[in-house]
Amino acid sequence: MQGITIELPRIAGEAEFVAVSEEGKIIKAFFIPTAPIRGFENLVKGKNPLFVVEAVKRICGFCHSSHGIAAAEAFEEALGIYPPKDGFLLREVIGLLNRVQSHLAHLALIAPDFMPRGEALAFVLEVLKTLEQVNAALTKIGGAPTHPPNIVIGGVAKPPTQANLTATINGLKNVLVKIKELLQIISDEDKWGSKAQALKEKKFTKTMLATHTTYGNKYALDLSKVSLVRYAEAHMNDPEAPRHLLKKATTLIATYGGEYVEVGPRARMSKFRGFNGASLADVQLARLAEIPEALERILNLLSEVNIRAPTRVEAVIYRQGEGVGVYEAPRGTLIT
Repeated sequence: MQGITIELPRIAGEAEFVAVSEEGKIIKAFFIPTAPIRGFENLVKGKNPLFVVEAVKRICGFCHSSHGIAAAEAFEEALGIYPPKDGFLLREVIGLLNRVQSHLAHLALIAPDFMPRGEALAFVLEVLKTLEQVNAALTKIGGAPTHPPNIVIGGVAKPPTQANLTATINGLKNVLVKIKELLQIISDEDKWGSKAQALKEKKFTKTMLATHTTYGNKYALDLSKVSLVRYAEAHMNDPEAPRHLLKKATTLIATYGGEYVEVGPRARMSKFRGFNGASLADVQLARLAEIPEALERILNLLSEVNIRAPTRVEAVIYRQGEGVGVYEAPRGTLIT
């Protein structure tokens, strides 16, 4: 029995993938995250809430808005304030644009595994062009394509101008048409390469955990059931686990009710949309299916926005309190 460490060039962060083989056949594999511990929990202790909301957006370059929204809502509960309607509408738009960003970036990364080599490059370039249009929309609504400053305690800092609102709606309508074309191309299983075909054969099921389709719902969770387990501890009883490598793992695993659960696109689509795909390929297809759904939701929300209505509470009075923010980040349920 031996372990083979494989480099992972297409992930966000540092990790090692170890395949354990016996007589030339892989019998088990381990994904060992080794990203440096950033310690945001300690960084924001005792800091000004305004700084905290801005700081946590920098935890992740892919799910920046999710952290900002969850943090803002935790403070809002602690302070007993409730954003106005348009603040909620625009905040959800910002979060969903962030989801589309993340999913499109992921699509660009997996395309070479799903498509013939000759078609993949042109496809990826079209995906990246579409991503730029989404970035432009987030800039108009959120204030920037990453770490959008318009997410604030009490709602959204300011409404878009009528020109920006109109341009965003028209631009996203074009994006939606393009996305449907791209998804039709990559969903053609007759053209899938050997890697993608192999993913269809690898099936697994987990208990799914999701709180909402497009936002987040803290009342759908029993927070007393959430606990954290160190990666090495989770595999301590596995005889094939590479002990020397497990010690390098820096990530904690969140469990719910003592059970390892799946969160993210497939969990949301399974729980709320009747999605029942059980293969590794279906994990990707569920993510892709969320893109047009998110864009349609964004367009509906923007049609309700009144640029003359308030988007944040007039004043925030700080006091002691406790609050929780839950948001369905692009890759899974986020609790702050």
